[in-house]
This record gives sequence, C-alpha cells and structure tokens, in this order.
Amino acid sequence: MLGGGAGDRAASARSVQLIMYVVGFLDLAGVMMVIPMFVTHLRHLGLSPLMNGAIRSFYGVLQLVFSPLVGRWSDRYGRRPLLVMCLGVSALSYLVLGSSASIWVVIGSRIVTGIFKHSTTLCKSVLADVTPPEDRPKVMGKFNGAMGIAIILSPAIGGHLAHLDNGFAIVCSVSGVIFLGNCVVCLGLLPHELPLHARQTEDDQSKKDIAAKPRNEWLSLLYEVEWKVFGDIFVVDFFLTFAAYAYRASFVLIIDQMFAVSPTTIGYIISFQGAIGAAAGFFAGRLSRFQGSSQMVLFNSALVQAASLLGLTFAPSILLIVMLLVPLSVSATLIHTATSTLIIDRCAPSKIGSVTGVAQGIPAIAGMTTPVLAGLAQEAGVRGPGVLASMAAFVGAAAAGWAAHYRHTTRQTGT
Repeated sequence: MLGGGAGDRAASARSVQLIMYVVGFLDLAGVMMVIPMFVTHLRHLGLSPLMNGAIRSFYGVLQLVFSPLVGRWSDRYGRRPLLVMCLGVSALSYLVLGSSASIWVVIGSRIVTGIFKHSTTLCKSVLADVTPPEDRPKVMGKFNGAMGIAIILSPAIGGHLAHLDNGFAIVCSVSGVIFLGNCVVCLGLLPHELPLHARQTEDDQSKKDIAAKPRNEWLSLLYEVEWKVFGDIFVVDFFLTFAAYAYRASFVLIIDQMFAVSPTTIGYIISFQGAIGAAAGFFAGRLSRFQGSSQMVLFNSALVQAASLLGLTFAPSILLIVMLLVPLSVSATLIHTATSTLIIDRCAPSKIGSVTGVAQGIPAIAGMTTPVLAGLAQEAGVRGPGVLASMAAFVGAAAAGWAAHYRHTTRQTGT
C-alpha cells in the first residue's frame, strides 16, 4: 500500500479512477469502430453466414475461457502488467486485422484478440482495488458512462472512415493506434503500486485451501469461486444479458419492417439510446443510494428492463419506441453497475480479478446462445426475438427479486 496519510491515498485513488475512465472510454472506442463493419468485411471475403457466425461465436468461446484466467493472473502478478500486455497485444491484433485480406489472417487476428482482449475486466478490478465499498456504485457507474460515450461517438466515426478507399483497413489501423495509445497511458500514468483500499492478504486457512485445490489452472479457478455466494448474481446477469442481446438482434429489423424508417434515422435512434445510457452511468451512485442497496437497484432495474422490452416489442409507433428506449437504456446501465458492484462487494480482495473474470464470462455465454435462439424465434415472426427477450428479462427479474428477498431475510436472521 502506498505510504502517506488517508488524504494522500484518497487523492491517489481518485487519480487512478480517472485513468481507468479514460482507458475504458478508449478501449470501447477502439472496439466499436471495428465491430459494426466486421460482419460486412467477412461477407466481402466470401464467407457464408454460417462461417461468419462461427467465427464470432468462437471469439465468445475464447473470451469465456481466458477472461477468468487473465483475472486470476492479475490477482497473482498485478493488474498493471496484465493490463499493459492485453492492450499492447490487442493493438497489434487490430493492426494486423486491417493489413491483410487473407481470411486466415483475419481468423488468426480474432483468435489473438479473443485470448487477450480483457481490458474491461482488468479496469473493473483496478477500480475495485482502489475504491471503498460505499463509493463503488458511483465509480462503476461513471466507468460505464465513459464507455457509453464511446458507443455514441465511435460507430459514427468508423462509419465515415469506412467510406474511404480501403476503409476497413483504415478503421482497423485507427483502432490499433487507439489501443496502442491506451497502452502508453497505462505505462506512463498508472502507478506500479496501486493505492489499495484493502490490503490483499492470505491467511493460514487460505494457504491450506490453495494446497487442497486441483493443480489444473482452470479447475483450480472453478474451485476458488464460491458459487453459493455469487450464483444468484451470475444467474440474473445471464438472463438479463440474454434478453438485451436477443432484442438487439431484432431491433433494427423491427423498426425497419414495421415503420420503414431510413438507415440515417436508425443511426440517430441508436445514438440517442447510447446517450441516455451514458448519462445514466454518471447518476448511478445517487440512484443506488436512493434505492438503498445495489441488490434493490438490480431488482428494480430488471423489472424496468422487462417491461420496456415488452412495450418495445409491441409498440404501435416509432415515437413510443423512442420513448421506451429511455427506461431501457437507463435500466441497462444500472444493471451493469449493480452486478459489478455486488460481485466485487461479496468478493475477498485477493480474489477480485478471478471472480470478475468469471463474471465477464457470463455475457460470453449469452452471446454464444443468443444468435441461434433469436434466429429460431425470428422464424415465428418479426416480433419473435422481442417476445423471447421479454420472457428472459422477466425470469431475470424474478431471480433478482428472490435474491433481494433472500439476502434481506438472511441478514435479519443473522445466517
């Protein structure tokens, strides 16, 4: 822990938090420049829709496998070196992605990115290390808000660059430079020794537990996670993330087929949604204090998400869709903030990276299962994915409500 008084440590912590906001913004900015055009690029290379989907699903598998491991390694070897390595390798991967039209180079680049692109997990772990529990909803909300701003700006910038000759190569190069700049920011500004809120220690019982763990790294990691402590959050997060992905898969199709809006209008609607979500991130701390706990924030936000998705699926006008996007975007930001805060608050300081990494695997699982199920639902009609998303969200809300009641009951009885 850094020396000096509490005031010096608090100032150092605020400095680290600001650096993580910048890193989170640049990280997602680099990704969101490329992602909207990646599917089109694969199609231009001659890949079938099946192969296109397979490549994206395999990326999700790699994220699922390596995110917990990278988180655990950051617990063991430090956040800064792992963050610098992940950003640096990601920069090279995006630069290579835009430099070749060979499908094998593209696949290789995505494999490397899937293995090393875990900067969001590491940023959240850093923020958890330097932030006291009472301030985490506010800090995590601001981090999500910073990334939300990137969602607003980056697709539009990438879209303009894509119209140039060799547009995809230019966009990938810009993205690679952004990641490289992000790596430099961490190297130059992030301190080697973080101003930890709680010293990470390992008592005698922990050492005994380590000796009893399986030798395999992955099995050992699964052994470390206290599933009874985190299981309810993982279940809620899966269903709510699945709901968001399922509706996102049909959103453009719904408003295009039902209301015949132009692509430009669709772009403005998506940017509006991102702006609302980003703004909500900066008020997440106040909303959490108003509702009493992150557990209640998660439950209430899940209910709002479920009701909003159901309304959006059957909305009779484009105006009502735009209006319903406001509570949907706010609830999405609060759900991300509440789940991150709850997981970190329940976690021992020495295991924050490991557990956060496992938690980051939940969206990967949802991302692998959503395309197939949403595609089947779409066979039933254009509103099929919206109905599926609403059902998943209501299941997630029910699970969140049960968890909130159960946690409240156990606290009262002292069990």
